[in-house]
Amino acid sequence: MCPLNIPSSNVDISIVIPAFNEAKRLPPFLENVIKHCESSKLLYEIVVVDDGSEDETFDIARTYKSRFLRLTVVRNRVNRGKGYAVKKGLFRSAGRVCIFLDADGSVHPREIEKNLHYISNEGYDIFIGSRAIYNESQILKVKWYRKLISTVFNFFVHIFLFKNIQDAQCGFKMFKKEIIRPIFAKSHLRGFGFDVEILYLAYRMGYKVREGPVSWHYVSGSKINLFTDSIKMFINILQVRNWHAGK
Repeated sequence: MCPLNIPSSNVDISIVIPAFNEAKRLPPFLENVIKHCESSKLLYEIVVVDDGSEDETFDIARTYKSRFLRLTVVRNRVNRGKGYAVKKGLFRSAGRVCIFLDADGSVHPREIEKNLHYISNEGYDIFIGSRAIYNESQILKVKWYRKLISTVFNFFVHIFLFKNIQDAQCGFKMFKKEIIRPIFAKSHLRGFGFDVEILYLAYRMGYKVREGPVSWHYVSGSKINLFTDSIKMFINILQVRNWHAGK
């Protein structure tokens, strides 16, 4: 087993965790992530991006540095948006494969190595977790109204952007390191709608994307306003189409 608590530039996997006012939900999730990293034969690093939190998120995340030496905590002085935080974290990452996971812990880190083969062995550039594709081992605990909003949102994604992704916004996405800068350097969205822009760019740039089932459970304390953020994300779909369709 690799000595995961010894700093190294030869990192296999980077986990990026964007966090905004996550002082309560982040600690149990970081515990799970660190336990996963310590038990794996692969060499991991963790990058937490505090997106201008008004609570103790930054200070709490830093306390875990003594527990896991390849944990980096970076901070935006003001809230810039989830998309901005994810991009910043991915650009700081050193792993050959980079993943972002939501700080609420709705997707367990065990899903990483369950699905890593799509990138390491099967030639895909991006793997995205899905709550809309099912298999026998998958466990889903989704609130009905969140499922409804997601279904409507993805309906519009299919109309205006692309048809071959069933769940564009699950908080689990995995990238080959070498494609991150080419894609994210072209992206503009900083908020929750950034996922669809990244996937749209990936398809237009010819990268191979695989969607597959992951277990997901709802964790209370969401920062998403289902009404206002749904409107913003619909506007984002139109913006992405306008910015990139002709390029």
